[in-house]
Amino acid sequence: MSWRRVLAITIRIVRQIRRDRRTLALIFLAPIVILSLLGYVYRGSSRTITLALSAPDNPFVTAFAQELTALSIRIERVSPEQAIERVRAGQAAGAVLIEPATSSPMRLVLDGSQPGRARQVSTIVSQAAMRTVLQQLLPQGTEPSLTLEYVTGSPQFDELDTFAPVFIGFFAFFFVFLLTSVSFLRERLQGSIERLIVSPLDRAEIVLGYMLGFAFYALIQSLLMVLFTVSVLRINTVGSLWLVILFTVILTVGAVNLGIFLSTFARTELQVVQFIPLVISLQGLLSGIIWPVESLPRPLRWVAQFLPLTWANEALRAIMLRGQGLEELVPHLVVLVSFAALMLVLAMTTLRREVA
Repeated sequence: MSWRRVLAITIRIVRQIRRDRRTLALIFLAPIVILSLLGYVYRGSSRTITLALSAPDNPFVTAFAQELTALSIRIERVSPEQAIERVRAGQAAGAVLIEPATSSPMRLVLDGSQPGRARQVSTIVSQAAMRTVLQQLLPQGTEPSLTLEYVTGSPQFDELDTFAPVFIGFFAFFFVFLLTSVSFLRERLQGSIERLIVSPLDRAEIVLGYMLGFAFYALIQSLLMVLFTVSVLRINTVGSLWLVILFTVILTVGAVNLGIFLSTFARTELQVVQFIPLVISLQGLLSGIIWPVESLPRPLRWVAQFLPLTWANEALRAIMLRGQGLEELVPHLVVLVSFAALMLVLAMTTLRREVA
């Protein structure tokens, strides 16, 4: 194998992509736009919760309303019928009905069509009610307090900080896979691969040259995404930034090799796009982006363990949210490197079979 010939192929691919403005926009601009939109949605949307409160005037209700206000809840004092109607109309996240003379002295009415919001409101109301009861039981002048301690993470974390690691991994994998598979197929359709095969170049040299060419842009994309999320979106991270970049780069190299491998089974760009539901959607659903892997049914948990994005998401979350180091993430590193190497070998083998 001649690394000089591999480098020559790599330089050709780099120059070819550099002249394609649409491809450059797909690699660099599209992830930044999507991450910016997600950041604006998570941190720019209104988080004020409105509760309808129907209760008599007494010290307990006054203290309860003060506790809710301290938790940034907007209170509307209305009649019981109006409270329920506001929840039904979507004007209030919930209705608290306090009726001491009934068998249910305190009721919370919620909109069951929004389970996530309903659980949030239920937790807030329960917390406020507990603090109010403690105030009534403790001696006069004693303030009920709860000491919070964080084993991992930070009290400054919000929802965007929690989802940022998996967004970085998913978008890096998706766009690099799409770029590589379409570009390599285009090389085959234009006859570039066939001309290289009949030359003195070895099959391994051809695949390595293309891999390094695509990986060059994958590296820049990974650096850009990580630096953008940390510097512009102000993502809070407690781990080492170089580890985030390392795992993102290894994941994208695996995506490059996977794209080269699968593109050999396609004859048109439409057929390449048809791989997206199988490759991207499956990993997006099972790799812990939407649901925790531990909560999946057992057969799907087994499938998730074979997906590289699962290991990448776990590693990125462990670094950015829990501050773990490289020595604790060696299994994840081994899996991702092994996946990239396996896809590289399969790409070389498939190319040989196609030519034969």
